[in-house]
Amino acid sequence: MATVNKQEAIIKIKQFVTDKDGQKVGAVLDMDELARVKDLLEDLLDLKYVEDRINESEENYEAYSSKRKSRL
Repeated sequence: MATVNKQEAIIKIKQFVTDKDGQKVGAVLDMDELARVKDLLEDLLDLKYVEDRINESEENYEAYSSKRKSRL
C-alpha cells in the first residue's frame, strides 16, 4: 500500500450541494477523485481485516492443506 501525505488525504470537492437554508447536504466529486477515495476506502478495509486477524493462531500450511483436501 502506498503512503499518503496529508495533502493527498484531503478529498477534493468540486462543488457543494446546499439546501434552502444554505446548509451543505451533499458534494460533487470528479470521477477520478471518486476512484481515488474508493481505493483509499478499500485500503482501509484491508487494514481492518488484518487487524481483526492479527491475534489468530498460526497454522502449519501442510496441516491446513490436508484439512482443506479432506473437505473436498
